[in-house]
Amino acid sequence: MTKDMVNKLDRGFQLFCAFLLALSVSLLMAIIVLRELFGISYDFLVDTTVWLTIWSMLLLSGPLFGEGGHIAIKALLERIPGKFRLAVEFFNTLCTLIFVAVVTYGGVLLIHTLYSQHQVYPRYIAIPMWMVQICVPIALFLFSIYAIAGLYRIVQRMRA
Repeated sequence: MTKDMVNKLDRGFQLFCAFLLALSVSLLMAIIVLRELFGISYDFLVDTTVWLTIWSMLLLSGPLFGEGGHIAIKALLERIPGKFRLAVEFFNTLCTLIFVAVVTYGGVLLIHTLYSQHQVYPRYIAIPMWMVQICVPIALFLFSIYAIAGLYRIVQRMRA
């Protein structure tokens, strides 16, 4: 895959997440109008807006990490010179990757459990829990890909 194609896929993915967030905001506005003007309120619509917001934010965590836009304390890291700084960056990114991989595996186990036990949210419409929570292992798997790419970039800088 060329770098241009990867950038286009990344941008398309970010636009998809922005669409999910915009859909969530639009649903929220519709819920407010329905409640205030017509006195109608559906709990599954309220839940859907929360789920869409969480999905979009979780899914965006990978691209955000890839761009260095995550929350970090860089004041100390910026004072470290040369190769040692790269080694610390490598160690930090490796720890992040290990953590995300473990949580991804835990998410897969959770989804399997929810699916096999037929767990549902007790709402107006019974929604299977695995359908809502599947975004956790998917988002963290994608985050892992960005972390691996980050490790690769650090190794390339170490070799230069």
